[in-house]
Amino acid sequence: MAEHDTLVFLLSLAILLTFARVVGEGVRWLGFPLIVGEISAGILLGPTVFGRLAPHAQRWLFDPGAPSKMLAGYTNVAAVLLLVVAGIEINLSIIKRRGRSALLTSLLGIFLPLAGGFVLGQLLPDADLVRPDRRFLFAMFIGVALSISALPVIAKTLLDLGLFKTEIGLLVMTAAMVDDLVGWLAFSVLLGPMTGGAVAPGPIARAVGLTVGFVVVALVVGRPLLDRALLRLQRDHHTEPRRVLSLVVLLALFGASFTQWAGIHAVFGGFVVGVTAGDSRHLKERTRAIIHEFVTTIFAPVFFASLGLRVDFVKAFDLRLCVLVFVIATGAKVIGCTLGSRAGGMAWRPAAAIGFGLNARGAMEIILALLALDAGLIREQVFVALVVMALATSLISGPAMALLVRSVEDDLPTLLRRGAWTRALEASSALEAIDELLTSVAPQLGELAATARREVLHREGISPTGLGDEIAIPHAAVEGLRGPVLALGFSKKGIDFNARDGRPSRIVFLLLVPPRAPEREVRLLAAIARAVITPERRTNLLAATTMEQVTALLGASPAPSLRTSRTSLADY
Repeated sequence: MAEHDTLVFLLSLAILLTFARVVGEGVRWLGFPLIVGEISAGILLGPTVFGRLAPHAQRWLFDPGAPSKMLAGYTNVAAVLLLVVAGIEINLSIIKRRGRSALLTSLLGIFLPLAGGFVLGQLLPDADLVRPDRRFLFAMFIGVALSISALPVIAKTLLDLGLFKTEIGLLVMTAAMVDDLVGWLAFSVLLGPMTGGAVAPGPIARAVGLTVGFVVVALVVGRPLLDRALLRLQRDHHTEPRRVLSLVVLLALFGASFTQWAGIHAVFGGFVVGVTAGDSRHLKERTRAIIHEFVTTIFAPVFFASLGLRVDFVKAFDLRLCVLVFVIATGAKVIGCTLGSRAGGMAWRPAAAIGFGLNARGAMEIILALLALDAGLIREQVFVALVVMALATSLISGPAMALLVRSVEDDLPTLLRRGAWTRALEASSALEAIDELLTSVAPQLGELAATARREVLHREGISPTGLGDEIAIPHAAVEGLRGPVLALGFSKKGIDFNARDGRPSRIVFLLLVPPRAPEREVRLLAAIARAVITPERRTNLLAATTMEQVTALLGASPAPSLRTSRTSLADY
């Protein structure tokens, strides 16, 4: 019997992963996020489709007995590792540096959805609740669920739009980091009462105390130790990724075990470990990318596909609930974040773009919904409404942002003619390259040269500007600058700008823009990205011998392309 259970588990895991990967890649080829295809694969294999067409075969393949428990163990590990990936994207130093704008954006972006969700939970009829006597807990969960964002989805959206390294992008990422930190802390407090039934002050206080102690120890004691360990592990370029991957996974499992024992769900332990590792200045972008790809290629597809096995999405679909949840979640988040960004000094259009950027929920929302379903706090109809909302907000985030920041492009050839082109950079490091390019445009900068250098290095410290594909765009907003300044340099051997693909940068753009002009910065960065989007463009650019050839290549219209050749961040 045990051998039969093992066979069914391995077969179901193989089929689930195969369907999730195939359908996910097919959906992404059409321009949609991977997560849409992976959940669709689960719906096809679950009671919604396969269970209706061949109920006996579906029940045999996804046996609710021992094989189901084995699969649940796999998906629990997947959930922990997904939260590790989300935590790695959080950079505490960025949160500290973004200041008033990020704080206002995140606070209003949390408060309004939290209030809207709580009111919705209080007003829903008893028929929508598993236990009406736990309405307050249910309403608090809905509020927390609607307030959280999805860092991986947001990062991917910003990357696709060419906004990831811009002022808007950094503000969106910072606010999303705060959202996730506050959201998961709040949810960790709710998990005890959710799983235990009654709300008892003693167990809650113990769980919160142990969790706070774990976070403090991880960030205050563990972070510097891990920082030194990463420095030693990454000395060998060939073995560093797998060593760091092993260390991060082991720490995540130990951290998840502790928080599970403390009375908080295991995923929170993985999240804290991810934040601790992600905040290390020695964790290279290439290593981050490898950790990300490992989790989102092997574990994430099975986790999201398994959601379709849990619920009959046709039977549990309630249009009324889906519309209510989507409208309140979207309206409260977009309005809150827009008002917060506007109060922080942004113009209305970029503020609204930030609001729609933070509206993406994605994987984090779905993980919360699944945990609440497992705890018996929400009905299947509410679970389906939350999943639909998470997918819909993720799908509209990118197009809405693109529409709001779209405008007339700046003329790159003209800016470069006013600036400078260095055919052969002598620099061997990112700092030397930045100094060399700044020197080349010193006549344009005048007395602002020192300020420009400080701001560029400050931005480089916040977020490395190596984009991959041998391209880097160090840039910054410089107080006192009246118009954009552009410099371009080529490096024969390449310069390490800490790109996610680990490749040195041979094409280095230096871009300086006036302060409080995020739309102009976005347009210029997007124009640069389009100018070097294909390998042929980059090859021809490096082969150019005159300024006329370089400006002609920068000014030419790129060939139409439906999609980029690779994805740096998964669609979650």
